[in-house]
Amino acid sequence: MNNYFKIGRLAATFGLEGQLILEHSLGKKTSLKGLKNIFIEEKIDSFLPYFLESSKIKNDKEVYVKLEGISAKESAKHLIQKYVWLSESDFKKFAANAVPFAL
Repeated sequence: MNNYFKIGRLAATFGLEGQLILEHSLGKKTSLKGLKNIFIEEKIDSFLPYFLESSKIKNDKEVYVKLEGISAKESAKHLIQKYVWLSESDFKKFAANAVPFAL
């Protein structure tokens, strides 16, 4: 069974094509390059995988993300304020060494 680490939340939509702004606490600027999917907590302890189409750095704590299957601002709105989690192996790749974390 995978362990999941909460890295932040989807803060807002961006543009008209369903992009979202991910506020993260990974401890360093990252574009999440090479990350295939994130897990969004739909309900407590219920994680649904979403595949990344693209991602781009906004600033030290935010990344623009485009998720597969989300192609309009209206369809992205239902994900706002949802928590985002990574699998343990992905978390280790993208988090700074000094980041405190909890399961």
